Amino acid sequence: MITSFHRTPVLVLAGTLGLIAPEFSAISATSGSLRTWSYALQTDQSGLPNRALAQVRGEEGSSLWLSCTRVAGEEGEPLQVAVAATVTQRAYLGPSDPRGRSTVYWLDDRPPAVAHWIYRDRYGQLRGEGEVMGFAASLATAQTLIVELANYRLEPQSVKFALVPEETKAITERFAKDCRSIATAQD
Repeated sequence: MITSFHRTPVLVLAGTLGLIAPEFSAISATSGSLRTWSYALQTDQSGLPNRALAQVRGEEGSSLWLSCTRVAGEEGEPLQVAVAATVTQRAYLGPSDPRGRSTVYWLDDRPPAVAHWIYRDRYGQLRGEGEVMGFAASLATAQTLIVELANYRLEPQSVKFALVPEETKAITERFAKDCRSIATAQD
């Protein structure tokens, strides 16, 4: 049963991916169509947080997603937290090997950063709590993010996001706080 629900772009996609479960609440910042962050926090049936999603739209139909999800491990293993930053866009990228592809991104006029992102279909994904939280923290003061994804032919596919630093800082701080809560939540 969904007890609080606000229709935002993040929830529409989450619903199509089957992510809406027991309780999902959302907030949406509203400072412009390309600069609007959507945020959703999902709780389980006992009221504990188990998924946080943040999304901002970029140019030409692209989106940047930050996700933190509590996942069950193998039988007898404790619950784990999966953290990812995902850039979706329109062009087909093709799959990468498990190590991923080197992906370059720029924040404002800072030097470029390189990380290994995993690719599938039309998205590239940075995984790992340390890497994603570092990436999210670096976004907090940025006005512009450019991610240069590479397709299966290794041709660059640049995606640009215009950000409002105050809004981005609030979202990334909330995301980090909620992700810590998800990691420490006990069933």
